[in-house]
Amino acid sequence: MNTTQHIEHLIRARYPIIAVQSHEEQRVISELAGISARQEKTLYAWAISTGVAQVFPIDDTEPNASLSDPVAVLRHILTEFRPTDDKQEDSRAIFVLKDVHRYLENPVVCRLLRDLVAELTTRHQTVVLLSASFSLPAELEKDVVLVDYPLPGQDELADLLERFSDELPQDVVDLNGDTARIVRALQGLTLNEAEAVLAQAVIATGRLDAGVIPTVLDAKAQLIRRSGALEYWAAQADYGEIGGLDLLKAWCRETELAFGEGAQEYGLEPQRGVLIVGLPGCGKSLTAKAVAGGVRPLLRLDVGALFGGLVGQSEAQTRTALKVAEAVAPAVLWLDEIEKALGGGGGELDGGTSQRVLGTILTWMEETQAPVFIVATANDIGSLRPELIRRFGEVFFADLPQSGERREILSIHLRKRRRDPADFDLDTVVEATANFTGSELEKAVQSALRRAFADGKRAVTTEDLLAAAGEMVPLVTTMAEGISHMREWASRARPASSQQASGHRSAARRRALEL
Repeated sequence: MNTTQHIEHLIRARYPIIAVQSHEEQRVISELAGISARQEKTLYAWAISTGVAQVFPIDDTEPNASLSDPVAVLRHILTEFRPTDDKQEDSRAIFVLKDVHRYLENPVVCRLLRDLVAELTTRHQTVVLLSASFSLPAELEKDVVLVDYPLPGQDELADLLERFSDELPQDVVDLNGDTARIVRALQGLTLNEAEAVLAQAVIATGRLDAGVIPTVLDAKAQLIRRSGALEYWAAQADYGEIGGLDLLKAWCRETELAFGEGAQEYGLEPQRGVLIVGLPGCGKSLTAKAVAGGVRPLLRLDVGALFGGLVGQSEAQTRTALKVAEAVAPAVLWLDEIEKALGGGGGELDGGTSQRVLGTILTWMEETQAPVFIVATANDIGSLRPELIRRFGEVFFADLPQSGERREILSIHLRKRRRDPADFDLDTVVEATANFTGSELEKAVQSALRRAFADGKRAVTTEDLLAAAGEMVPLVTTMAEGISHMREWASRARPASSQQASGHRSAARRRALEL
């Protein structure tokens, strides 16, 4: 059942007040007009700027501006639309009140809505509160049904693309079987945004064909970033860019297959996501980019940016961000350093906002049917709530790279900079970088290149790598206690690499012998 059908069923069941959360007023009102036609009802729309106007059946009468006040229009609905013996059919109606969320704190508005609840259950009338966000007062929570209206799906975007192409000169249009690709690029936008982006892309390229996709994706990234919490991450990676972490990479590749064709028919249920815990610079964020791999959209959710100053704003922004992730699915949702925003201890200091945001995310992870794979990273597992950890299909611990992994990481970064690893004594460099993270190894390579460039653009040598490494202070030196704590916890998670697993087993055997 889609959302429009759900709203229609609620109206047929005589739910008195329905709160619809959406940025797309015209799209929702258009669907409500269709419901009104099927149920033989009159559709009215109210806005504080215009008053009340009849939307369906279409009426050319000017809006009633005397009812621009929210208290006035609610009193009007309560008294003037009460059915009488000679006015039963005329009273069948749906009333859409736009942006009424701003007035819900008004005690008179709240009281009138509660009065309407009692009245409308005996009438063929429904009040629809239409706003971009909602925070219902406690008095109305049990009386109002909240419906999140989703962003347009592939069918609606395909219809938009067809209408858009029909309005262009035919010599400009050359879809040539690329309709599905363009529609996928548009997913995650409202209909108005999609139309505007298409117009921008056609102006930029002079044609409507597959060549508009890069322009669409770039404009779409800007629109998504405007939300403040979601970032469309264009720079992605592949597993070949990750040194070590072979067990984690193998699990991710295997899990990706469960999202593919035929997996559901086979009986596979896709994993909801993975939580990667470990030291900064050990490949957690790079893994998130590799999971997307340039094939699926990668959306980075800045959890800290979800928190707003107004009551209910944080929860609304969370729902909006998750709705965008569902709309662009199949996608990868990257929650970076989630312990900073969703860790324990913040609920009492922020009025419970962090707990409500966490609850919204947990409920969504449990109930969503969209193929959104979550990659969450954390540096401090101790502050994460158990109920959040349990939502993930697997938890991996990424430790400092072992010797073989350091060799692989050094080789990757040398080749990335057009240097042959065979030209270096990597055994010596590996031994000298025993406590380095992956990102510190990369910095050592970068520093060696800068040293050689400054010294007359000469060839980089092993000595340059050793000198660069010798000048660095590894992170492990400054946070030895934190690393020890992490490794104690790591026994409850899967090791991200087979070399780390063998290292942990050896350490455990040594501790047992000492005892």
